[in-house]
Amino acid sequence: MSSPSPFDTLAQAPHNVDIVVAGVGGGGMNAINRMIKTRVRGVRFIAMNTDAQVLALSKAPNRICLGQHHTKGLGAGGNAAVGMRAATESTAEIRAALGDADLVFIAAGMGGGTGTGAAPVVASIAKKLGALTVGIVTLPFTFEGSRRRRIAEQGLAELSAEIDALITVPNDRLLSTAGRESNLSEAFKIADDVLRQGVQGIAEVINVPGMVNVDFADVRSVLREAGTALMSIGQGQGRNRAQQAAEEAIAGGFLNVTIRGAQRVLFNISGGEDMTLFEVNEVASRIGEAIDNTADITFGAVIDPSLSDTLRVTLIAAGMDELHTARLEAIHVNQTRSSMPAVRATPVTPRPTLPRATEQNVPKPVSPPPTRMPPSVRPSGPPARQQRSLSDLRGIRSMGRRQEILKGRQNGDDDDFIDVPPFLKRPDSK
Repeated sequence: MSSPSPFDTLAQAPHNVDIVVAGVGGGGMNAINRMIKTRVRGVRFIAMNTDAQVLALSKAPNRICLGQHHTKGLGAGGNAAVGMRAATESTAEIRAALGDADLVFIAAGMGGGTGTGAAPVVASIAKKLGALTVGIVTLPFTFEGSRRRRIAEQGLAELSAEIDALITVPNDRLLSTAGRESNLSEAFKIADDVLRQGVQGIAEVINVPGMVNVDFADVRSVLREAGTALMSIGQGQGRNRAQQAAEEAIAGGFLNVTIRGAQRVLFNISGGEDMTLFEVNEVASRIGEAIDNTADITFGAVIDPSLSDTLRVTLIAAGMDELHTARLEAIHVNQTRSSMPAVRATPVTPRPTLPRATEQNVPKPVSPPPTRMPPSVRPSGPPARQQRSLSDLRGIRSMGRRQEILKGRQNGDDDDFIDVPPFLKRPDSK
């Protein structure tokens, strides 16, 4: 009798994290239909569309026809504003369907009407309910034209403002990934697999207890307000399975997104009872080499007898935007400072010339007492620069503090802009 898979036991666990996958619009519905067909377990599926006829084709047990009063169930006609109004009209139904969800994945295609317009509304509702929200969206092919691309970019910006973490899947990648002989259905399965890997990987990480356990709080700390994110699964077999699984996860599969620069990384290693400590160390070392040494890292390890000779690595990387955003802000501040017009000085009336004093009546100079610096002010120079070493950055979790340091290091010699208040700066300071 074979050992049960971890996903076979998910429904039996009494305190599982409630994970919802919401497919919004035609593209999102197609994605969750394929997930249901591959029997991904431990999650709830909800299909949402403005087209009642298309919605009837969904395999999801819970289906919501958005904005029936506004659209009459006839679709959004490619108009994102109609999709947004339809979702807003159905707010009560969406709230009821999401319920007490802890984690909500929102799958949608950008560039159309329902997915582009309704996905941000669904994300906003989920966040207000207290759920961690992750968007996995596709971008249109180049051949679909610039108008559809602009609509997709606008929808992506609106969704980004309402969601914790966002994974984008450019459809153009299918042209270089799928073989020339692959049919249309097989090609889109590749893109949909990004959603499956993310959902399945997280469901396993947080719902299956491990020897080194990773819980939902760990996942939330990585993905909360994370911006751009990556989720991937790597598998390996045989003698070099640890190296193979780690490298496959790092490569990001279809997305081909580098994790270099990620500020938050979580990885989980699953293997049979023959998984060794050496293999765990090899996976950790490979991932450590692929990311910045300033990243916060969380890892877990699960013994799963059903994996036998297979070793699986689930990787979640996020915060790729944080360091980039801080650098851009530092550059912007520096450019703003350099572009400010020079301040004209107010003319000073010269003092009348006084008679020169003789040597006899010149008092002996007295050395003034040394000026005491305020405790918050430190002189600029090498000592201050040494105090802000790489090890200090490694322990900094506050985004604001990291931005201050980056602003100070914009030109390598601008440490005084952090340490010295403006009224104490020398006139020749940049």
